[in-house]
Amino acid sequence: MSNENTRKKRPLKKQRRTAKRFEADLGIGFMVADITRMMTTQFNRMVKPAGLTRAQWRVIIHLHRQDGLSQSELAALLTVGKVAIGGLIDRLEHSGWVERRTDKQDRRSNRVFLTQKGRDVNQEMVTAGEELAKQTYSNLTKDERALLASLLGVVRKKLLEMEKDKPIGEEAD
Repeated sequence: MSNENTRKKRPLKKQRRTAKRFEADLGIGFMVADITRMMTTQFNRMVKPAGLTRAQWRVIIHLHRQDGLSQSELAALLTVGKVAIGGLIDRLEHSGWVERRTDKQDRRSNRVFLTQKGRDVNQEMVTAGEELAKQTYSNLTKDERALLASLLGVVRKKLLEMEKDKPIGEEAD
């Protein structure tokens, strides 16, 4: 037997896949998710000096929209477990951004409210969000921004209808 026949053949090097041409009508969801990820990263950088993590600023935003949510409601909005939201609220409360109050209708439940410090940091986040939007959309005309918002609103409305109309037993996890 020759040395050539007994030698194991080396596998050919795998060639890198080349990016396929992006087809907008097939990748809108991916594009929206990618834009969301990149904007979130930029926003995190902008609010980092305030000492907020992503999870913390999301709680503050939801409480700004509707102060006095229960911990369970916050957990559902943030798609996290009840244990995780409890720890998150503990840290926010310890930092002085929120306070828990016993629910008047159900003493077993707590409601979460922004403190003055939480309202102040929310205003800083609003300012950061406005600056991020200004930078992000600076290459769009006013009409293009309006069209983009309108089209995304139509898509959002359809998704909300689909969520509302889902058959019983097909609840999201």
